[in-house]
Amino acid sequence: MERKNLDVINHLKNLTEGHVIYFFEDVEDYLKNVVDFVISGLEQNQYSIIIENDRISPLLKKVFESMLNESQLNKVRFINNFDFYFAKGDFGCNSIFEFLPRLIEGYGEQEFAVRSWAHVEWGDEHEVPKKLSDSEKEADVIVSEKRLLSVCAYDSDRVSEELKVNLLTHHNFLMNNQGNKQEKLNIS
Repeated sequence: MERKNLDVINHLKNLTEGHVIYFFEDVEDYLKNVVDFVISGLEQNQYSIIIENDRISPLLKKVFESMLNESQLNKVRFINNFDFYFAKGDFGCNSIFEFLPRLIEGYGEQEFAVRSWAHVEWGDEHEVPKKLSDSEKEADVIVSEKRLLSVCAYDSDRVSEELKVNLLTHHNFLMNNQGNKQEKLNIS
């Protein structure tokens, strides 16, 4: 285990970098948090890369189209989470940097500030929990080195307690929807 404690947060408003894990139970709260994440990024002139499924992406796009102007909409990019996690044939975490040149015209020629929100899903593969742990560990290094803000969102019903504890060790923030206090959580 790499981390012994992490900050528990209730919103992303003032967060500019870090590796955040979010176990959600309610889709409405989830949608609100994605919208807040994007708005906060736009306020900081950042692109938001949303790695999402085919059910939720249209809902988010509809919300964004109703509240953002064209220039702002151009800074919100979607990647299908199945395409992202299964790009190499089986579940694996690709680097967001492999996708950026395809998503943002001129990326690589210029410096762009980017944040990512990934809804992590998988089928019934039994080896996924081990792969998740490995890919989150790898992502934690990238997020730290590049000083990014990256949220990894998991449907709480799909994650065992054992996997939750393992995943927590590879993040420095845990986001929840309860109350307005910030606290430290000790993982051992």
